[in-house]
Amino acid sequence: MQNTNIKSYINNTKIVNIKSEILCREAEDDFYYFKKVNTAYKKLCEAVKLTPSHTKSILLLADICFIKGYIKKALNLYLQALQYIKQPRLYAAIANCYNIRGNYDSALEYCNYAIEFMTEEHLSLYSQVTEMKINILISQKKYKQAYNTFIKTQNILDKNSDIYNINYELLSEKINLQNKLKHSSLKIV
Repeated sequence: MQNTNIKSYINNTKIVNIKSEILCREAEDDFYYFKKVNTAYKKLCEAVKLTPSHTKSILLLADICFIKGYIKKALNLYLQALQYIKQPRLYAAIANCYNIRGNYDSALEYCNYAIEFMTEEHLSLYSQVTEMKINILISQKKYKQAYNTFIKTQNILDKNSDIYNINYELLSEKINLQNKLKHSSLKIV
């Protein structure tokens, strides 16, 4: 006997239109091998339209939008993909979009999410995200937090890592200047 009223065995988020998968694979070839960014963009737009939950298409389309300078559209696509998957790379991409758009509080929030979900296999991404986080903290004049983040990152990563791209002598000077101002009775006008 078949129960046709219960459709709980169907997971609609996992159903992918085969045309979406074909378009996505063609777009990957166009983008990675033939350097046809606009062709890949059009195919991925169609693939996402056919299957809005096809994360592979969403992520590649978001990456292409980011490359083309459509930061707001890339951010919306990354946030759409966040409904289906939770990955450090995705959180880092969202943080990067917010950073470029100047929304530093949201960028810091997503940097922290990215760092939280990272494992040992994400060390190169870890150094990039922490560098972005430190730069945001410096731009917000939160020098002590930036320095603490640097020290924590330095303890986690090898001394030969890429985290040394930031001018930490300047950061130390800023912290010392803030401490001197705090302990003196002078005010900056």
